[in-house]
Amino acid sequence: MKKIYFSLTGIVLCLISCSKNSATDTAVEVKPKPTGTKMAYTISKTPVDANSTEGAKSLYAYLLSQFGTKTISGQTDNDADFAHIKLVTGFTPLIRDYDMQPYSPAYSYSWANGGFAFGPYNGSPNVPNAINWYNSTNKKAIIDFQWHWHSPTGGTVGTNTFYQQYTTFDVTKAVIAGTVENKATVSDIDSIAVQLKKLSNAGVPIIWRPLHEAGGTWFWWSAKGPAAYKALWTLMYDRLVNHHGIHNLIWMWNGNDAAWYPGDDFVDIASIDSYPGNFVYTTDAIEFNKDYAITGAKKMIAMSENGPIPDVQAAINVGASWSFFMSWYDISVGNSDQHLKDVYQNPNVINLENR
Repeated sequence: MKKIYFSLTGIVLCLISCSKNSATDTAVEVKPKPTGTKMAYTISKTPVDANSTEGAKSLYAYLLSQFGTKTISGQTDNDADFAHIKLVTGFTPLIRDYDMQPYSPAYSYSWANGGFAFGPYNGSPNVPNAINWYNSTNKKAIIDFQWHWHSPTGGTVGTNTFYQQYTTFDVTKAVIAGTVENKATVSDIDSIAVQLKKLSNAGVPIIWRPLHEAGGTWFWWSAKGPAAYKALWTLMYDRLVNHHGIHNLIWMWNGNDAAWYPGDDFVDIASIDSYPGNFVYTTDAIEFNKDYAITGAKKMIAMSENGPIPDVQAAINVGASWSFFMSWYDISVGNSDQHLKDVYQNPNVINLENR
């Protein structure tokens, strides 16, 4: 879904414009719902990273224990949205989503000599804010990070170079060892590893959603087809997990086409993004069923980005029991206050106060 981004000093606002364990090892079966479509799963009890931290294992186990029965609430980081949701519903989203965007080494909105320049904004509050929020909730909150990855090279300052239209960067060259593009890509991943280690050292487990909206040709990482995309995914996984030893991540893939799926050994959660139109509250069961089929019923399924929040109860009733939803910026653009109440006050929705 195309969005319009405005960036200032590393803070992004967005307006909606329309050796690993096998997934079959030590598996747990999620029982189908007593009403509606029966959905059976066989999901690993542990994350794909065999060396996951205890915090990551605990988070994964919690997500799995609720999947198929409850849906967890989530909201992209924006204090105004959190305050509005709390005021209207009496509840706070359990998951808070942040972005690694400003830490990109070729971030195009850094400020130098009176204008935009390429360079990371390492003073971004995103990582420290995530740590502080997690601790302020007595470690009940769940932290999610995405990465709007400004292309390692190419593009023009002051533009969103994570969009293919604003960069000349070629992902097919980025996944060939030894190329200039590959070296720049690895260097970028190494820079983000520094931030992820801060979270790990602080004891914060992360739902990690890189390379999102697979199959969408608008981002440079998926502009050249599924082979390069999947190669980049495995390169990132290997670099972060095996080279840097970062083990606090729950790996979430975001897509709905089997050709782009990186494989069961590299994915903990499958997800889709949903923008059916403002104030349109659907189950999105069709998209849910796509990921159910792609993953062979071996992964949890989430709505990793949404405008209107789905009709959670209707979704549960038809078997499309989303692990969680994650509303985008400006919650009131696509959701009425009454719908927020209906969702957040539903006993089948888990919020910060009732975790």
